[in-house]
Amino acid sequence: MSDRAMQGDRGLRTATPIANLVLLIGLVGVVLASPSVIVRLGTLGIVMILAGWSGLSVGAFLRSLRFVLVFAAILFIAQVLSVREGMPVIEGFSRITDAGLLAGAGMALRFLVVLASSLLFVHVVDPDRLAGMLIRFGIPYRYGYLLILAMRFVPFFQRELRIVREAQRVRGLQASVRSVTGIRRAIRYTFVPVLVSGLMRVDSIALSMKGRCFGLHPRRTYPNPERFEAADGIALAATGLLVVLTVVATRGGWI
Repeated sequence: MSDRAMQGDRGLRTATPIANLVLLIGLVGVVLASPSVIVRLGTLGIVMILAGWSGLSVGAFLRSLRFVLVFAAILFIAQVLSVREGMPVIEGFSRITDAGLLAGAGMALRFLVVLASSLLFVHVVDPDRLAGMLIRFGIPYRYGYLLILAMRFVPFFQRELRIVREAQRVRGLQASVRSVTGIRRAIRYTFVPVLVSGLMRVDSIALSMKGRCFGLHPRRTYPNPERFEAADGIALAATGLLVVLTVVATRGGWI
């Protein structure tokens, strides 16, 4: 058993960054290449299964995607109302066809899978391990450190947003976004504090990097090479399965 598994990590968290990166490319590539709604829906299901297997609460994972779900619903409705080809399903104030429903479902699922798989990748991959892998492949460590910062700021902003909202509830303030006034209040009482907190963190990181003479040497040391885990095989197998389903669906004419 690996050290990470003994520490409580499981699922894709124990896989090497390269396996997770291949899985992410496979998930995104499948939904972009396959015209089948069935394949895209199955890909979204695989993302949810992998999230639960990796120790993430599926409910919390979906809540973190709530704005993505809202925008996906808007894309679905826009496609349904704009596509006029195909057999009519509903005749009334607007003509809704089967082609419109399929186009809307395909667009919404594509958007959901791309964002959900990217969020899963950020949650399960340790930025330090990913940067170390890229440095071993020849990428300058300065760019690798930029990747570490970008990935670490995603959970940081999520945590800061939760803290700001809890502080608002304690003070009896509700920043709703259901009206223009609510959006303005949300920007003032939510976006600005989170942005200021982020800028303060950036300033402290910049001072720390300057104090440690970051970038002084052309090369730096990196951790030991990653070891292949059972989770790597599962991630690569899932990627291969998705590719096979895409080929079968394209040749079989799946909807």
